[in-house]
Amino acid sequence: MSWVLSGLLLVAGAVLLRRLRHARAACRATLARERALRSDLRNVLANLGSGLVIADRRGIIQRANPAAARILGVQETDLAGQAVADAFDEGRREFARAVVQVLAGGEAVSRREIGLDLPDGRRLPVGISVHPVRDESGCPAGAVAIFQDLSEVNALRERMRENDRLAAIGELSASIAHEIRNPLGSIRGSAELLAAELAVGGQEQRLLALILKESERVNRIVSDFLAYARLRPTVRQLSELKPFLEDVAFQVRMHQQGREGLHIETGIEPDDLLVLMDPEQMQQVLLNLALNACEAMGGRGTLSLRASLDDDNTVCRLVVADTGPGIAPEVRDTLFRPFVTTKAGGTGLGLPVVQRIVLAHGGDIRAGAGPRGGAEFRIDLPLVLDTAAAPPPAAEPLCV
Repeated sequence: MSWVLSGLLLVAGAVLLRRLRHARAACRATLARERALRSDLRNVLANLGSGLVIADRRGIIQRANPAAARILGVQETDLAGQAVADAFDEGRREFARAVVQVLAGGEAVSRREIGLDLPDGRRLPVGISVHPVRDESGCPAGAVAIFQDLSEVNALRERMRENDRLAAIGELSASIAHEIRNPLGSIRGSAELLAAELAVGGQEQRLLALILKESERVNRIVSDFLAYARLRPTVRQLSELKPFLEDVAFQVRMHQQGREGLHIETGIEPDDLLVLMDPEQMQQVLLNLALNACEAMGGRGTLSLRASLDDDNTVCRLVVADTGPGIAPEVRDTLFRPFVTTKAGGTGLGLPVVQRIVLAHGGDIRAGAGPRGGAEFRIDLPLVLDTAAAPPPAAEPLCV
């Protein structure tokens, strides 16, 4: 009998041992899956393009991914463990209010656009959604905020609006050009004939001169208007920048003959720098900027034309800088807006045409202060054409 009992105990022990081994194996598999899930979650959060901030019911930040720190302009380690109200300073109060609103039991925030004032002085548009987090019993446990940098989205939206405006301008430009230029030509021709055939003087001569002067100004306005609305398609070719810059500098000198106080300097690095561009259109860009700079300096000062590569050797930067009075802060945001000008008799279309040409090259143009005072215009052109970055070819049908 004891022999049978011992056998039963051995069998039971073996079964229990086998079950224990299976349980341990299952536990190890569960732990491995848990570690894998945690690793996957960390990888997802680390590579997520949108910012994510999770706060508990007390408003303490439990987790923030790298994108959140990048968008908010802070260090990732500065967020975890901080209260929402303390982690975001005056420039980010609108972000904190959106999170606190949900933590306080308010309605979820869905796709709201807010602005963040970053430490470098930029105003960053951000799209934010904040939703409550609940525990197993359905009680509030915190809030999760998901947000994105809307700078590129807003820039694309503005570009689409600009294309819509250009389409409307293009439809009108062809008809109004003939309606204005035909009678204008007759007026100017008649005035020139009268000035040549009649012996007038005094007040009559001044009136004829005024007719000729103003008719020429109207003709220039129409020409600028058509140049803006009917920008021809860009024809890119590989161009050597050194002779290109030297030719632009020569043309500026010809325009500014007799102004001894003007100094023009050119610089290029490397000397054999090549870029894919439309030489005629880019010459129009640089001449416009350079002549504007000479006018701002009153013909006295230093005009600098430079070209160089960025650190990644993917972008060519063209710089036109002067030593004039610079750009007033109140007009900096409207420099490239059509029909806005600070010049007496200006049409306000020179810089918008410049911007359109640069954008058609898939590039970017920015204005700021130069290193020696004055104004500086920076044009970034991609060395390799990126068709996705170029604006849509909606402007081509405007050629009438």
